[in-house]
Amino acid sequence: MVHRATLSRERRKEKRDAAKQFVSDLQELEKSARGFHGAEKHDEYAAAELSMQCDRLIKVLQRTPFDELKISPSLMTSLRRAITCGNIDRTAFSQQAANSFIQRDIRCATDDLIDAVETAKARFWA
Repeated sequence: MVHRATLSRERRKEKRDAAKQFVSDLQELEKSARGFHGAEKHDEYAAAELSMQCDRLIKVLQRTPFDELKISPSLMTSLRRAITCGNIDRTAFSQQAANSFIQRDIRCATDDLIDAVETAKARFWA
């Protein structure tokens, strides 16, 4: 019985550590996205990298153990939409000021997703 309780505690700790890493990765994605949209010129490689990283993080949320958290798909969609808005396209790209709608949208979508993960983590993996 003690062994099961210890294993259960260890699993929850591993999940909390994974959530901490996810939040860190999400913050790095935000930093990259804000840097891309604030750049003077469009960078095709950076645009593709942003899309790929965003998709990867969203897939992480849909796999074990994060699927247990039941994060709203609308938050994931909002993040993808904020990061890969029309400005990611070469033909529509324009440099965005730090307080532009696109920059604020990225920041808000990231913050909303982080808040959802942290809240669910505390509820399910405490």
